Amino acid sequence: MERILELHYNFFEDMQSDLELRETLEREKITVLNGFYKNFKLVKKYYKHVYSNQSERVVLCGINPGRNGAGKTGIPFLDFDSVSQIISDLDRNDKESSAQFIKSIINEIGTESYYSSIYMTNISWFGFTKEEKNLNYYDLPESLSDRFTDSFIEEMKILKPRTIVPLSREVEKTLKKMREDGRLQFPVADRLPHPYYCSIGKNAVKYKEIYVNRLTDLIGDKKNVLS
Repeated sequence: MERILELHYNFFEDMQSDLELRETLEREKITVLNGFYKNFKLVKKYYKHVYSNQSERVVLCGINPGRNGAGKTGIPFLDFDSVSQIISDLDRNDKESSAQFIKSIINEIGTESYYSSIYMTNISWFGFTKEEKNLNYYDLPESLSDRFTDSFIEEMKILKPRTIVPLSREVEKTLKKMREDGRLQFPVADRLPHPYYCSIGKNAVKYKEIYVNRLTDLIGDKKNVLS
């Protein structure tokens, strides 16, 4: 996992000295969220804690961090409240609805079982804002979108997942295109709905059951293959 963190950390550092990239971002009035870089020590501690064992994992793949959740923590899918339940000495409890939904899934499956079999990431490790609103990688100018999603391919080469589960229609579309182009060598499973949609009102109960059943099946399949 250290190689994955170094991959993204180096990308962010290189971005600071890439004049053409920075000029494009400034011209488009796009800000790159820096929670990962800012909280790198916390991120390293989290990854060391939850991904301590080497295992072939199922990947849950989202879009990119949002400004109120993973964009702050630097940890895919989780807000500070969720991370504080895993890293005990973290004294922050900022909440974001998508992260709270994902944390409910982790709690239901069990933290140890979840993290020993599942890995969470995004097509773009970094999130974006424009005019103080979240901006997704697929809404970036094409040249920028490619720059911020190429590292996902390298991340998967390091991780070698058993399968990748897209968490939105757009992510599924991107992953399938990567497969068609021969850039992604790992299987893509049927998508699950985006966590934010799942977190809205009465959706939470319905989609929590769908997520838990689907992930439990995938974990069970993995154990059967390995046994």
